[in-house]
Amino acid sequence: MKISKLIFLFVIVLFFSCKEPVYTPKKIAYPQIYMPHLDSFVTFAENCPYTFEYPNYTTIENDSFFFDEKVMSDCWINLVYPSLNAKVHFSYKEIGKDITLEKVMEDSHELAYTHSKKADYIDELEIKTPHNVEGKMIEIGGNTANNLQFYLTDYENHYLRGALYFTSHPNEDSVKPALQFIKNDMLHVFETFEWEK
Repeated sequence: MKISKLIFLFVIVLFFSCKEPVYTPKKIAYPQIYMPHLDSFVTFAENCPYTFEYPNYTTIENDSFFFDEKVMSDCWINLVYPSLNAKVHFSYKEIGKDITLEKVMEDSHELAYTHSKKADYIDELEIKTPHNVEGKMIEIGGNTANNLQFYLTDYENHYLRGALYFTSHPNEDSVKPALQFIKNDMLHVFETFEWEK
């Protein structure tokens, strides 16, 4: 009798243990972003007609190709944020030699507003420093491929355009903290930016 009860109990346990395991789905979340720590600023002073300070947790790399074509100048560079999977592309053009002032201003406006279809908002910030540097920073809100663009110029000889790109699928919620972080760095770049004398 005891053996039959044990066998019955064993069969019941076996029967209930053969069910598919129950999984609890994880909540939707974004990966945690670790913001780099600033120790100091480094001065970019290469053989280019401009200088500026950039944070020590970034690196500078030369940009050699632009959409499979050789870049116009050796002064096209990338400010790389390895820990944030982001790059700020800087493309320099000499007004009057590479392009006209009217053309660069038209291109700048067109490039910024191509994202307007997907943008939730577009904010513009005027830039004017004591070092004869003027321009505009454009923040594009929403799930766009490019959330931050800017240009700097003296309206006579020099023009530099910048654009921030993340190497991830555009999702405003996940990149927002990094975007704000990089935006603050760019404000320091603008404050310290100078054209060659």
